[in-house]
Order: sequence, then structure tokens, then C-alpha cells
Amino acid sequence: MSAIASSPHLITEAKDLARWLELSQTGAAWNHDTGTLTPDQWLALGDDCAEAHYRQAASLGVPLARLSNLPPDGTATALIRPEVARRLRAVPLLVRGGNVAVAMEDPGNAEALTTLDFLSRQRVQAVLATPRDIREAIARHYDQVEDRDIARQLGVDPSGAITETTEQEAQRLSREKPVVRIVHGLIAEAVARRASDIHLRPGEHGTDVLYRIDDEMVPVRRIMSSLHPAVSSRIKVLGAMNLAEHRKPQDGRTTFVLDDGRAVDLRISVLPAVFGESVVVRLLDTKEGLWDIDQLGLSESDRRRIEDVMSRSHGMFLTTGPTGCGKSTTLYAMLLELRKQRINILTIEDPVEFYIDEIQQMQVNRAAQFTFASAMRNFLRHDPDVIMVGEIRDHETAGIAVESALTGHLLLSTLHTNTAATTVTRLLDLGVEAYLLRASLLAVMSQRLVRLTCKHCQDVEDVDPHIRASLGVRPDEVFHKGRGCSHCDGLGVFKRRAVYELMVVSPRIQSLIVPGAEADQIHAAAIEDGMVPLTQAAVSLAREGLISLSEAWRVRAD
Repeated sequence: MSAIASSPHLITEAKDLARWLELSQTGAAWNHDTGTLTPDQWLALGDDCAEAHYRQAASLGVPLARLSNLPPDGTATALIRPEVARRLRAVPLLVRGGNVAVAMEDPGNAEALTTLDFLSRQRVQAVLATPRDIREAIARHYDQVEDRDIARQLGVDPSGAITETTEQEAQRLSREKPVVRIVHGLIAEAVARRASDIHLRPGEHGTDVLYRIDDEMVPVRRIMSSLHPAVSSRIKVLGAMNLAEHRKPQDGRTTFVLDDGRAVDLRISVLPAVFGESVVVRLLDTKEGLWDIDQLGLSESDRRRIEDVMSRSHGMFLTTGPTGCGKSTTLYAMLLELRKQRINILTIEDPVEFYIDEIQQMQVNRAAQFTFASAMRNFLRHDPDVIMVGEIRDHETAGIAVESALTGHLLLSTLHTNTAATTVTRLLDLGVEAYLLRASLLAVMSQRLVRLTCKHCQDVEDVDPHIRASLGVRPDEVFHKGRGCSHCDGLGVFKRRAVYELMVVSPRIQSLIVPGAEADQIHAAAIEDGMVPLTQAAVSLAREGLISLSEAWRVRAD
């Protein structure tokens, strides 16, 4: 470990905490010889960010605390409600003479300190603890206390493990007010914190609840194992699923109305796991998720190219990339723009994510043999001008898509490839004839979502020399990343935007679309025609200070 200018105090026992709190009231120096760890011992016990925590404590002048041997006093934990502790990531530990010692993930968060001062009516003396320690302390001293009380109300054994419930029992539990309140609270908080997904992961010692915020998995709380059937049953009721089925995957969908009257679409997936049913709820907030074309972050030249594609009467435009990279968002933005024309637009999706007025949208129904391919065969008899297909995933769908693009229709769709150039080879692999692809493909946009650096806590980024060399960045170039603050929920990133490469199929690229085509040759030709590679586009965003260089490295495509 490198030298640290001023070493923070290290508190590991209750008696040390009490002594420190008493002395902090008078400002007296605290000289202690026992019950503490050396810096090297702290690093050995910490997580990957242990040295960063040590430096943070030194810079703020607050002690470090290991909470495993510091059980909070009941008087202290009663000062704030469980939901406040979870939101602020803080645990009051001890009250002495008008002062309260509070373990926090970020003792430098002035907003959180002010809130704690106001709610506790005590003067807050902060100590720094690791996120893992804070999470486990909240689980032990807030989540479990709250869950035991709910379990007693439901007539459930608090110490019982997860067991399969009968359909009648599941129905009863799903209607109980405490269970309804838990699920409603999780969804409302997830929306308030801009989460895209809620994950319920049952384990041996309880069910961990996590939110995906700006592509980061953020732990929220732990639910007692015996309450998991009740909570999962409530979510299954919302999604109109079979409560008696615990052995097979199930999918559902519903609309959830928040207290402010705003409606949020929920897509629910339930999978059987070792310790109970694993649940993921995807949140689709129309106000957040439905963008217009101006919000895509297109350069002026690429905006003109996209407009040129949308003005065509026939041909195929594809967006590509991994799952969750914003492909559908781009297509929806194009549909919103195309809707301004007096044309007939049909879509087939799996599932329909956002409902758009004046567009006929259909949803795949495999039980009724209504698939992408079967829908498109019927679409051609429905007088469409524009067809949007959720995904091209097999030979039949690819063949009908190309046929549609060649017979007077503008076709928009998605495909799972890593770069724009490999889209050509992927379609050839799916059995599309090269001469048909040459005649139908207009353009391909390969994209990723990058996490924007939080402007409220950005700091100079310490970049690995290997990353600089790999991305072609000079050693003296300065980049920034977020430290984490209350504005960004401690993540250092706030919201996301697309980074992309747009390949327009020019006559030169058409000549390279042949059986056995080489993606590298197509990629090189596209760059000569003016395409900015995705990796280069991401580095440009890093140079502008919008993202960190490590984020550009994360989404690189070559």
C-alpha cells in the first residue's frame, strides 16, 4: 500500500466507539492503543475499494469502522426509519450526550448529514464503513426487525425457510396489506431512483433486492426468507401468472399506477431457482424510455444520413448490438419521426414495449403460432408503407424481411451483432442470398449505451496505461470519472446515452457483399466512406468529459 499522509482512526469495538464519541464532544485528542487495526489489516479485511475507503476517511478526517463487532444500540437505530436508513445508506450506532455516531458509506455527503441531523435531533458524528458492512448492518438491524413484525402479522414463522405454498395460501398472502405495501414501496422507490429493473434473488440467508440503475446493480435491502413466497406471489398476481406453478418459468405484464397518478409498465419474469423463485421486474416509464430522434445524440452528418434512410420508399435499416443497448429505443425514435408522414406503419414485437398512437402494433403469440415470420407474411397483404420487426433471429424471418424490403416497403429491425460490418456476415450466415442483401440493405447502426459521468462529483480519472495504449490515448491527456455522491446515488454516473457507428451501404460496400464476405474488409471500406467506429466515438465522448475513459474501454467493439 502506498503511503497515506494522515492515517485515520480505526474503530472495531463498542468501547472504542463510545470513547471516541465522548471525546469528539470536547475536541480532545484520542490516543488509543487497543481494539484497532493497522492500515494493512484494514486493507486485508476490506473489499476491492478498501484503499479508496482508507484514503477517503483520511481526507475527511473521520474514523473508519468495521461494523461486524459494533452492534448498534436500539436507541440509536430507532432515531431513523428503515426506509431512511436504506436511502441514505447510514446506520446510527450509539447515542451519547446529544451526539449520535452514524456509520455511513459517504460521510462527505452534506445532504445526507443534514437529513440525519434533522431526523435524529442529535448532532451527527460520522464514521466511514464499507458498502458491504453498511448493507449487512441494515439487513440485520432494520430489514430483519421489520420483516419479523410483518411475518407475525401474516401468521408466518419468521425463522422458517422458503417452502412451496398452496395456491390458496399464496392468494391470501398476496392480498395482505403488509405484502402489498412492500411490493408497492419497492416499485415506487425503483421509479424514483430511475431504476430500469428490480431483481429479487432468493438465497440461503434471505432474498436480496437489487435495482439496476444506469446499468449498475445496486443492493437495496434483504427480505427474510419466510416472506419471499408472499412477496413473489404478490408480484405474480400483478402479472396475472399462475400462483400454483413453481417449477416452470413464467412471464407477465401489467401497468402500475404510482401515487402521483403516473402509469409505469411492468414486464415480469419469474424463474425457478435453488432457494425459491427468482423474480425480475423491468420498469418501462414512457416519459423516460421513449425518445425522439433529437435525443439519440446523432452528429449532424449522421442525422442527415438517417433522414435519408427514412425518406426511402423501400429497403432495410438495422440496429445491432447486445441485449439492452438501446436498439429498440432507436427504432421507436425513427417511428415517431415517420409517423409525421401520412403512411401506414405496422410493427410486430416481442413484447410491445411502448404504445404509440396512429401505429398498428402487434405482439408475438407463440401459443397461437403468431410469430415474427407468420406476422410478416400477413403484413404484406395489409398495405403497409413501413414495417418494424422486433428482431431478426432466424432464416425464415430474415428471408421475409429482405423480401419485404425489396417489394416497396421500408423495413426496420434489430439484430444481435457486435459491429455494423458483421451484420452483413450474420445475415449471410442466416441464409440470405448475397445478391438480395446487396439490393435491400440501406444502412446499419451498431450501438451501445454508455454511462454519463456525474457532473456533481467528477474528478480526475486515474487511467491504466494499458487502456491508454489500447485506445490510442496520449499519456498526458486528462479524463474524468465520478466519485459518487447523493445526486448519482453514489454510483459516479448519472443517466446514459447511445454511442454508435453508422454504416451506410454505398456502392463500394455493395460490391463487398458476396458469398463468404469478409467483415474486416467491409469495416475498412465503411471507415473510408466516413463511418466513425464505435470505439473511436466512445473515446471522443471521453475526451469531451461526458464519460470516463474506462467506460469507453468497457463498450469498445474492436
